[in-house]
Amino acid sequence: MKSGIRYILLAIWAAKVIQASDSQRFLQKFEGAVRPHSINVDGSRLEKRSSTPAFEILQEEWSVEAPKAGSKKIGQLKSATEACRKDVHKIYSAADLARIRHQCKEVIGTVHIVDFTDSIIDLGTMEKIQGNLIIENLPQIVKIQASRLNEISGTLKLDSLTSLTDLHFPSLQHFEAIDWKVVPTLTAFNLAPNITSAKRIIISDSSLVNIGGLQNIEELEVLNINNNRYMENVDSKVKRIFEQLSISANSRELRVNLPELKWANNITIRDASSTSFPQLQYVNHSLEFIENYFESLPLPVLKSVGGTLGLLENPHLEQVDFSNVTNIQGGLMIANNSRIQSINFLPQLREIGGAIQFFGTFQEISLPLLKLVRGSALIKSTSNVLDCSKWTTPVSGNSIIRGGQIICNSGRVQSSARVSEDGTLLGREQKESANISDNERNSGSFIVDKSKLPAFGFALALGWIAALICFLISQ
Repeated sequence: MKSGIRYILLAIWAAKVIQASDSQRFLQKFEGAVRPHSINVDGSRLEKRSSTPAFEILQEEWSVEAPKAGSKKIGQLKSATEACRKDVHKIYSAADLARIRHQCKEVIGTVHIVDFTDSIIDLGTMEKIQGNLIIENLPQIVKIQASRLNEISGTLKLDSLTSLTDLHFPSLQHFEAIDWKVVPTLTAFNLAPNITSAKRIIISDSSLVNIGGLQNIEELEVLNINNNRYMENVDSKVKRIFEQLSISANSRELRVNLPELKWANNITIRDASSTSFPQLQYVNHSLEFIENYFESLPLPVLKSVGGTLGLLENPHLEQVDFSNVTNIQGGLMIANNSRIQSINFLPQLREIGGAIQFFGTFQEISLPLLKLVRGSALIKSTSNVLDCSKWTTPVSGNSIIRGGQIICNSGRVQSSARVSEDGTLLGREQKESANISDNERNSGSFIVDKSKLPAFGFALALGWIAALICFLISQ
């Protein structure tokens, strides 16, 4: 049994010897042959292969090497983000503008361009400004362009750009406000079509002839167009104005057309050749038409004015239609409209919350439904036909005036009366024009003749000197 085991072990050993001999001959046969990719291996220079597991090597690379490259990229991104995010980005030069334009498609904060020496401002590929864009006090700027700018979350403010002729913002669809002042050579601007939302539009001292692409905005806080000497049309589809509509000192040919306006807080129209408010129903505070050139003023559906209603110094005005106004919560002022012969255009008016002031050449006042005036009444006309007794000697015995005083001057008589809070007449006085002195004619007027103030002061001083001399003599 032992001898059998011995023979088996000898056989295994012999097989290994033969295998080793064959391997040696195989290597000797190919010794000197060219190895793959012509790589010569110098065994004496081979280093020991790392015994570190492959996963640990990869893990080490991921945790050490990769973050080094990534940290650089993250740092660059963070730097760019910080450059685009400030309370105010001050731009003083073309280099400053190029830097922010290159780094930021979206800028967070106000962009303020001032002391800029180039003649053209180009915002390049900038798409959004979360803040205001302010460009001011740059007399050499002739053009401002921003071909991709779509949104300004605040105000686009231009001020004192006295050479600016071209404003090119063809993609600008969204902004909170436009505030353009002292841009006297600006003749046109280009914004995105169909702008429907904004809060404030202020355009002052420009050479624009109309308000262009801003006419489709339906709600505004402020619409203020003033001192634009070539402005011929203000057309807007605005329906509500929450703070102020003010149009003044533009071209004498200016036509104001707001066909869809229904509600406004305050309205002041000056120096216009025509106005159209066919759907205006409510004015929350004052409504004033001053020094205009139109001949007619139709507001057929106007119902209420929350403050003062004023028609002042409109020399060509003849026809007025306030036929549905029932309530004026402030005063009613109609003054120096030389072609208005009869104040009869408020047939439904029932109450006036303030005072009445009528000045002019009118011959008649007809307010058939008026029952209460909470202020005083001051009425002056050069017409001899005007009947003041309607105001100072009411048929019912009680006056509709509750503000303390009534003064009514015509070309023929001066009448006055005092009234209590319940309308009871406390006293009346009437004088014929022949018996009225110049001082009495001017009573109730708010105009002071300043040319006579120096003479009055001299006379007063002379009186005091004479009194002082008399006192010294008596002593």
